[in-house]
Amino acid sequence: MTNEQKRIRKMQKSYRDARKQIRTALAECRIGTAVHLQHIRALSDLDAQERSESIALGLEPANLGNAMRTEFLYVSFVSHCPANREELEELLKVQAVKATKGLNYSEQDETIRQQLGADFK
Repeated sequence: MTNEQKRIRKMQKSYRDARKQIRTALAECRIGTAVHLQHIRALSDLDAQERSESIALGLEPANLGNAMRTEFLYVSFVSHCPANREELEELLKVQAVKATKGLNYSEQDETIRQQLGADFK
């Protein structure tokens, strides 16, 4: 571990410890009092200070919006691209059979559906 990494870890640990102490003290304060609000302000200042220091060290970008970019991923549900209409029809039939696997489409099920349809008309 290099000296820079050691300094960064030490900095992060000190901020964690300070944040923990402030939160412990904040738990003992009554909500809405001036002391409670001062602790909340101290937490927010600590977060801002840590962020500015990590930006200065180059650990985080100054503007996250510029650092991020949008990517569009296109997912194909077909394992290969058919070359002609016959291959396409065959591929779609295979996919339809896979999609309906486990559904009850037997003759008995169809007669039950017809009976229920007649009963509830």
